[in-house]
Amino acid sequence: MKPSNNTPKPKDSATRIQSPKSQNTSAPKEAKIFFAIAFIIALILIVWLYYAFLKDIIIATLLCIATYWIKDFFYKYSKNNLIASILSVLTLLALFIIPLYFVIHRGTLSLLGIDWKQTEMWLLQIRQLLIHLSSYVPFFHFSDVLQNFSISSVATYATKISTYIGKSSVGFVVDLCLIVLFLSVFFFYGGSWYAYFKSLLPMRSEQSDLIALDISGVLRVVFFSTILNICLQGFAFGVVAQIFGFDGILLGVLYGLCSMIPIVGGVLVWLPISLILYVQGNAFSAIFLAVYSMVFIGFIIDNIIKPFLIRIVNRKLLETPLNINEFVIFFAIFAGLGAFGFWGIIIGPAITAFFWVMLRIYERDFAKHLTYSP
Repeated sequence: MKPSNNTPKPKDSATRIQSPKSQNTSAPKEAKIFFAIAFIIALILIVWLYYAFLKDIIIATLLCIATYWIKDFFYKYSKNNLIASILSVLTLLALFIIPLYFVIHRGTLSLLGIDWKQTEMWLLQIRQLLIHLSSYVPFFHFSDVLQNFSISSVATYATKISTYIGKSSVGFVVDLCLIVLFLSVFFFYGGSWYAYFKSLLPMRSEQSDLIALDISGVLRVVFFSTILNICLQGFAFGVVAQIFGFDGILLGVLYGLCSMIPIVGGVLVWLPISLILYVQGNAFSAIFLAVYSMVFIGFIIDNIIKPFLIRIVNRKLLETPLNINEFVIFFAIFAGLGAFGFWGIIIGPAITAFFWVMLRIYERDFAKHLTYSP
């Protein structure tokens, strides 16, 4: 149908209403400067407001990026965003809570069966051993402390240590609860938030996707390789502990959990077991277990085999292998542990992956357009 010729027309072109596309949307320079200042102030205020939760938010964000494939797996079968998010969080909690519950439950049962008189005799022998060893290390003065070394003094020290650990554990549990809360929110809204923030960035969609894929891939490699490393160290120690007559399953799981603790790690497990073997009269077994734990588990598995685990995960478990050397990821984990403690195991690789992919984008999209003039 043709429009009617009787349709009224504006008398002057100045009275015409411009469409949004025809309007000049460019803001004056003063308005842009004002908005930039206001936005920076708003950003500073929002960081200041949530500063106490900033570390937990960052860790939850990185965990969400590393394990979002779990959410995709559950969503594929449930077709419900809420159910998939809840199941994803419960799966991650189970990886941490089930081994910890097993250690607490089985360890408590083992403590109930301890012969305390025999234990006190072992402690006296350990005191004599430490006094003898201190004579070879003159700059460590253990003699005065070890003179009062007994089961009651050990209980007193254990109580003090337990109190300190308890206070630290409260903070860790609070952080863990906040991380779980933020992680649940990020799983539920992660997809829509990613699309929204990607639309705000002043870069091409392909560049944003490359950054996200590389960081996600590195964190997935760290996630899988860490689990494999924990299982391998726990299995290696548990087998030897079982051969020497201990509860290999309990000590293997405990060693695997302790291996995630920076600096000390498995020392918390193999040192007491070695001392027990010594006081039982098995000096060779005690020395073998100590050397085995330090050299084979602590050095070979954790420092030599682990990079190969990272390579295997990168090439076999990822659909598209990362263009990052496995030793870069390996050292990023160590650097993260040194800089941020326990949670540095994901923060360090994330920072390294972000720098690496930005370097690749610069090399591909910007460096080739630059010309050097001497």
